[in-house]
Amino acid sequence: MKKILLLTDVKFWEKCSGDRIRIEELIRFLSTMVKLTVVATGPAPLDIEHFLSLNYAAEFLILEHKKILSSAGYGRRLQKHLKDESFDTVIIEYVHSSYFLNYLQFEAQIILDAHDIVSERGAEFSQYGFAGALYELSSDDEMKLFKLYDYVMLLCKPDQELIKNVIGIEKALLCAHPVPPVTRKLRKKAEKIAFVASAYIPNRDAINWFIRECWPAITDQHQVQLFIYGTVGYELDIQERNDIKVMGFWPDRDSIYNDSDIMINPVRFGAGLKIKNIEALANGLPLVTTTHGARGIESAIDHAFLVGDGTAFAQQLNLLIGNYKLRKKLVGNARAYVEANYSAENCFQSLLNAIL
Repeated sequence: MKKILLLTDVKFWEKCSGDRIRIEELIRFLSTMVKLTVVATGPAPLDIEHFLSLNYAAEFLILEHKKILSSAGYGRRLQKHLKDESFDTVIIEYVHSSYFLNYLQFEAQIILDAHDIVSERGAEFSQYGFAGALYELSSDDEMKLFKLYDYVMLLCKPDQELIKNVIGIEKALLCAHPVPPVTRKLRKKAEKIAFVASAYIPNRDAINWFIRECWPAITDQHQVQLFIYGTVGYELDIQERNDIKVMGFWPDRDSIYNDSDIMINPVRFGAGLKIKNIEALANGLPLVTTTHGARGIESAIDHAFLVGDGTAFAQQLNLLIGNYKLRKKLVGNARAYVEANYSAENCFQSLLNAIL
């Protein structure tokens, strides 16, 4: 059986953001196919390795439980813990963790799970006044780092297209986010609109923009409530009122979907695949998002979900609220779309082909 090492600084056990959920799904899938060792930088709870080993068929190691170390500090810890160990493949989560390449003491196939194109994200952030808010790379520097890897995993087709001419299409692996479809009873009267998000800057911008620019046009026509779930709620300066409920983080996402009628994602900028959109489609609820939110799933626009930018977002949401037949049709199409494109086998087959 192949031995795979996965290196990350993401607290994937805290399922409060899309990247955490995506990494957790990757670990779950790989642990059934290979002998998997997952090393996380930390900090982390002292008993987390034991907890994780009970839930996944993999070995887990935290490099530092109590404090944040420098890159060199984590690298030295990695060398110490993996002394005399070897692996067939190493997967590194995110390009900013490429410093780990300097501390591998064995020959192995090296794969980057890029998630997003950082240089593209930086350009988007800059357009909306958030330049320098997150880790940034120039396009040239990012592509130089990509070339250090045997393969680069990407979540959506547009990102694969962006780098295929740099590293070669055979090395640009399309590995989206898998979600099993769920059938739910769709209520004829739509009363609860939901937004589920982390405190990531584009999410905060999205819901603030929606409440300011769209929500009045919704409540003028319909008696509905907006429910805001996730850590995004902790970063908002919104006074709770009868028609807006800030719910905070709910670990039971299934209960969120059971209690909601329509999902929204009014995101205006960012990068990569919007995992919350895939999860909404898979969880049996109609979705309204933006052109940016539909990045990577454009083929399903007006078939599995609706898109609207600016004032058109409110128009599309009003349309869905008042049209049960349309909501039902979209949900049925969304299930078929997810089944065809977002099974774990479909999402990770190119990775398996590379490592097995």
